[in-house]
Amino acid sequence: MVQKSRIRVGAVSFLNTKPLIYPLLKQEIETDIALTVDVPSRIATLLKKDEIDVGLIPIIEYFRANPLDTPYCILPDISITSDGRVRSIQLFSRVPVPEIQRIALDRNSRSSVALLKILLAEKYRISPAFTTCDPTVNPKTALENRQDPPFDAVLLIGDAALRHLGSTEYCVDLGEDWHKLTGLPFVYACWVARQETDLGDVPPVLLESKARGTAKIQEIARLEALKLGLPEPLCLAYLRDSIKYDLDESAIAGIELFYKYAVKHDLSPPCRRLCFK
Repeated sequence: MVQKSRIRVGAVSFLNTKPLIYPLLKQEIETDIALTVDVPSRIATLLKKDEIDVGLIPIIEYFRANPLDTPYCILPDISITSDGRVRSIQLFSRVPVPEIQRIALDRNSRSSVALLKILLAEKYRISPAFTTCDPTVNPKTALENRQDPPFDAVLLIGDAALRHLGSTEYCVDLGEDWHKLTGLPFVYACWVARQETDLGDVPPVLLESKARGTAKIQEIARLEALKLGLPEPLCLAYLRDSIKYDLDESAIAGIELFYKYAVKHDLSPPCRRLCFK
């Protein structure tokens, strides 16, 4: 008897993903999924290299994929989205945004880096220089000590951003700024697979996992707060109020507008389109 291959699924390891994958991590759903968790940039790389079959990847990576080599499709009805303040995508700064000359970018970020560059160009009309930093950097300490080379602001994402909320004199919440600029939600990540991949029952399993996980947000917030060393009320408010998990018409409109801006600012190749599996 030939054993059926397991579908390899890669998810982001951040707090905001837990309501989508908690039932899978707890093995509450019977499935052939082999689940891997890692940072967003790594999940995007694994999907690109065909080392996973489905990935919760940064939305910018969907558009950057070469359609001749890796034609991607988005699985419907699931996303990591904000419709206003997101909390976990923060630009920490020692000066007002118009005065920023150099920014250190969290090396784990893809979509948030693109979003930041769009906001700086479209809203603030500035074009600072960029460098990279480790996600473990303490923005308050780094900005006060003027590291070599010095930078005026730090972009952090995910749990690292939550850990340092309010730590610098100036902070920009990128989800909030996007909503003010466009009136639309911002989609950070979606489940994505290659067009030709036979996913079997994975799409309904992921939908079931979302339904079960989002119903347990209070439990997830309590457990993850202990693991991350974050206040439980912050984790609960973040998962319940800041992050949205559906992929509705307004979220799709947000993706489409983000892509237009990304092409305009040379952050993504042109002539891509949304394809749903």
